[in-house]
Amino acid sequence: MEAGILRDQLANLAKGVFISMPIGTVLSALILAVQLLSGRGPAAVLWFIAIALINGARVVLALARSEAADDRPRAIGARLSVYGLLALASGVAWSFLALLSDGYTTSQAPLYLIVLAGISAGSVTYGACYAPASINFITLPLLTAVGCILAKGGVENYVLAFTILLFLGGMIRSALLGQSRFRETSRLKYEAREFAAEMERNSRRDPLTNLLNRYGLEQAIAKLGPSDGPFVAMLIDLDGFKSVNDTYGHTIGDGLLVKVARRIEDHAPQGATIARIGGDEFVLLFSAGRSRQAAGALASAIIAAIANPDPELNSVRVGASIGIYQSEKPRLTEMLLKADFALYAAKRGGRNEHCLFDAGLDAALERKNRIERDLRGAIETGRLCSWFQPLVRLDTNAVVGFEALLRWHHDVHGAISPPEIVTAARETGLLSLLTETVFLNCCAMIGELMRHGRQDVRVAMNLSPRELEAGNVDDMILTGLKAKNVPAAMLEIEITEEAPVDRARVDEKVGHLADAGISIVLDDFGTGFSTLVSLKDSRIRKIKIDKDFVRNLAKSVEDQALVEAVIGLGHTLGIEVMAEGVETDADRMILRSLGCVIAQGYLFSAALPMPDALAFDAAGAEVIFEPLRNPRSGNAA
Repeated sequence: MEAGILRDQLANLAKGVFISMPIGTVLSALILAVQLLSGRGPAAVLWFIAIALINGARVVLALARSEAADDRPRAIGARLSVYGLLALASGVAWSFLALLSDGYTTSQAPLYLIVLAGISAGSVTYGACYAPASINFITLPLLTAVGCILAKGGVENYVLAFTILLFLGGMIRSALLGQSRFRETSRLKYEAREFAAEMERNSRRDPLTNLLNRYGLEQAIAKLGPSDGPFVAMLIDLDGFKSVNDTYGHTIGDGLLVKVARRIEDHAPQGATIARIGGDEFVLLFSAGRSRQAAGALASAIIAAIANPDPELNSVRVGASIGIYQSEKPRLTEMLLKADFALYAAKRGGRNEHCLFDAGLDAALERKNRIERDLRGAIETGRLCSWFQPLVRLDTNAVVGFEALLRWHHDVHGAISPPEIVTAARETGLLSLLTETVFLNCCAMIGELMRHGRQDVRVAMNLSPRELEAGNVDDMILTGLKAKNVPAAMLEIEITEEAPVDRARVDEKVGHLADAGISIVLDDFGTGFSTLVSLKDSRIRKIKIDKDFVRNLAKSVEDQALVEAVIGLGHTLGIEVMAEGVETDADRMILRSLGCVIAQGYLFSAALPMPDALAFDAAGAEVIFEPLRNPRSGNAA
């Protein structure tokens, strides 16, 4: 900082030279003219030449290229001292003005004193950044003038001499104050710059691990060029980290993140960029040519290092999954997007796995992006619609209900499964629009059933706890039923068993729907969370046994025992039990013998467009398959 302050003083002095020197030259030329008119030419000319040479030296010093000089404080201080010496030399030269005026006794003496006072004030004004320069200049000429005036004697001269001394004192004080203020201002400027630089550094760093954050990663990548490539980006996500926070607290969790950061640094290739961009997500970016290991081998080494047991974590094991993407050009958004896609492919393979983004994943990502891009248009144009799969009584083959299932035949990718549609809607913020569309389709189906006098048939739509938790789905449904004059008793809500974040909020909304007369069905029973606890909820009127227990039921004694137990529980609690995924007559017969009354599946019919569903007669129908749908794909709305 001191070097910067001295540089500022030096620069300000150089700037002041080009203002004060012309004024000084004009005033000295004025005195020369007066001297020449008074017949004292030779001495005045020599005096003027001396003044001009000193001023020239000061100008040369100001014009010198300071950036080529030593920037150490001592070197800068030496250059300032040169300014002080030249100012002293100029002061000596101006002291000879006393000789030119015979001790300030000539008739021109008042003019010379006025010029001397003016040039002294100007020196202090334009040299305020460095007090020695102005003090060295003004002290000797003014003291010389005081001595000459005192030598003349007389009260008036004594008063004048005293006035000049006061002026000198004031100028010296002004010079010192000016320098102090200038240095303080310069100090504050550099402190502000250092603070801003520190804030900039901090804005690029994760305060916990001292790795780069996402902004810092962006800045680092911006400095890379294509010639440094190809580049490898690894997205590292910890497995089981949430359990550490839940079990041991955030302090231990933070300590673990620091340890993980150091382990990644220990294995990173030379010159690699490492960042923490999320709670437990890290990025390792490096040039493939600088790594001694192949990307897969390096990822395995990092996973092994992270998975190495920590003595502080006795009951929790933390692992890592890594997505890898290699690119010729360093584009952060593309690299993170594709590494993230590879990361989730690795997670699907289990813990402590890595996956390289390849042509297969590229095609899958293109499909995902295309589906997300086209989803809104498909909803708005009706190309994404609801088909209805019949629910059939096993004893009479009568159709007692329909389940609304999403159907979308994409122009490029063909049939899109319902889980893909729901995931895309969630990713693009269209889930509420999708839910409303399915609900309106159900209302249209109920309206047609009422028109045909089939008020005993119900239509079911699927909702996940996340949908209930996130929005006001219950208000939308109840308002829509009222607006379309649709009886709530003909609508069923099938809720999948997944764990919501806010259980109380979901329970409140389920209660709101159930109180209005809508039947609440527990879908995919046996595959979700807290299934037995869910049976205690008095609002649950029906449970649907998941197809994984029903398919090939006739061949599995264990599945038969489980299904029989569920049916028995339902009967004991007064809850209706039905089965999905019935594909063979043998499975149908087993279900009927176990006491299951209602079922759905390809044995009876696949999902049908609304007109076909309305005309469907289970008693005389053959098995109907959908050519555009995999029988084993999900059927959640």
